[in-house]
Amino acid sequence: MLSQLQINRIRKTIEREDERLPIVFGALSDARRYRIFRLLLEHRDLCVTEIAKIFGISVPAASQQLKILEMTGLIRRERMGQSICYEIKIADPMIRSLIRTMDDKKGRTQTKTEP
Repeated sequence: MLSQLQINRIRKTIEREDERLPIVFGALSDARRYRIFRLLLEHRDLCVTEIAKIFGISVPAASQQLKILEMTGLIRRERMGQSICYEIKIADPMIRSLIRTMDDKKGRTQTKTEP
């Protein structure tokens, strides 16, 4: 059986995770934001104009999607001259765990569809 101290520690951990995870999943539930996140995973850092061109959307539309991902703590922005570029916050343990889960799922899906 768990002691009261263990229960309190678990409760605090769950409360912290419960506050952030729904926000992150909410941000990634939008197909375009999910694709932008995957794109940043594959290409490390990209500027807003590049992302807009890749998806065939306007720069303001790309900026809006990136702003939401940034507000959830998934990505960070950096000014490079006149451009604003984004990269995934790979140092965040929760984000690393999320990426591992996404990669595991991707691997299982590819294995199932391959002959």
